[in-house]
Amino acid sequence: MRMFEQNKKQELTSRQKEILTLLRKGLTNNEICKTLDISPNTVKVHLTKIYKILEVTNRTEAVTSGSVSNIENDDTPEDLNIIFRINENISQHPTAQNLYLSIVEGIHQYRTFRISEALENCPNPGFQIDVSYSKAPEETLHFATRIGNTNELLWTTSAKINTNDIASLARKSSIHLFRNLLIASTKLRHNPDIPIPYWWIAATYCYAKLENRSQDSFETCKQVLSPIVEKNSYSEVALYTLSLAYYYAILENWGNIQENSAKLCEFAHKAMHNAPYSIYSQMIMALYNITIGNKSEAIAYFKQVVEANPQMVMARTLLTQIYMLTGQAAQAMELIDDTIRSVPESALQTTYQARAFILLLQGKYNECKKLANQILMFTPTAMAIRLIAIACCNILSDTAESEAHTQKLFEHYPKITISDVEQLLKGVNEPLRSFLIGSVQSIFTKK
Repeated sequence: MRMFEQNKKQELTSRQKEILTLLRKGLTNNEICKTLDISPNTVKVHLTKIYKILEVTNRTEAVTSGSVSNIENDDTPEDLNIIFRINENISQHPTAQNLYLSIVEGIHQYRTFRISEALENCPNPGFQIDVSYSKAPEETLHFATRIGNTNELLWTTSAKINTNDIASLARKSSIHLFRNLLIASTKLRHNPDIPIPYWWIAATYCYAKLENRSQDSFETCKQVLSPIVEKNSYSEVALYTLSLAYYYAILENWGNIQENSAKLCEFAHKAMHNAPYSIYSQMIMALYNITIGNKSEAIAYFKQVVEANPQMVMARTLLTQIYMLTGQAAQAMELIDDTIRSVPESALQTTYQARAFILLLQGKYNECKKLANQILMFTPTAMAIRLIAIACCNILSDTAESEAHTQKLFEHYPKITISDVEQLLKGVNEPLRSFLIGSVQSIFTKK
């Protein structure tokens, strides 16, 4: 993904580079108008000048050839290019063809990759994904992913076409492919011989670290991603990942809350100034609004993200939690049911955390406690989940287990106070807030 730039270099002006950047992301003229807040006629004038400077005749030629020669000396991160190479027989099977196109569209909605089906349009791809079709024993699409133009196979996966709901199957398959790209990238070391930009490897590595939710992972993210996002031109994915790290730091009480909040505010301002219509900018704004207690604004941003990219699991998860915190139980359950239908099992960890919270609010304390304990086996430092487990134990009068969880809580967070719990529940309606605080009040009284 090419990012926004503010410095005039070579023949293209700063505005022309911005427009060329958006062309490379696949935005239409109308979308460019909205992003840059300029008129359709202005976009057309700039495009005419860009074509002339690059010595091309259309937008396809501009994004595939001219852009390389005119921005090659920029410090802007390179695009993350993907080639889908499809077996010819797929086009002979309408259902398989429909599923394949829907999956590609799902990957495109992340606005992270530049996707092509022709090697001549993408001579140096980061990944190649070979797509084939088999009919027996049941209709299946197979995906094999390689690094660049090499024969180094990273992983294979498949999607069985055994449902009439192609849209849900495509969402699930898109998420699965995207997560496999994330996981594969975390295992790579960036070097000039790998056609995968450093910002992607750094962001995916940090995103994987954050799934364990520890202060060490937060410190790692700051160290790795801060130099990337501090530039005038930067990766939106990297900025979002670092913002997520600061959001977790505020949520889990890692370090100075005021300083972390100020940093998240800074990122939100930068994101909305440079790319207000990006799903990653909207995610950052949603995270920031949660931390300041403005949950209605956070809901609005999350809904925009889910509408633009139904595969964005984190947006679904956090939106579910906020629905429950604000008393919108019906909307929460509808969203979480759709998430379980549309998201592969491997990507449901954060959804399970949301489900634990929902079970608490529904009064299903035994089921909630069981799920919370399962989550804590893999993320023992998750403060919110530990508090949920304590609340369930206290309500069920399970004193011994409550004390065990309380001991673990204070081992990980010795300075935690009831004020930190109140901060987590900032913006929640008063009856629900009082109930949740009351269910854990005793552990701070005994401390």
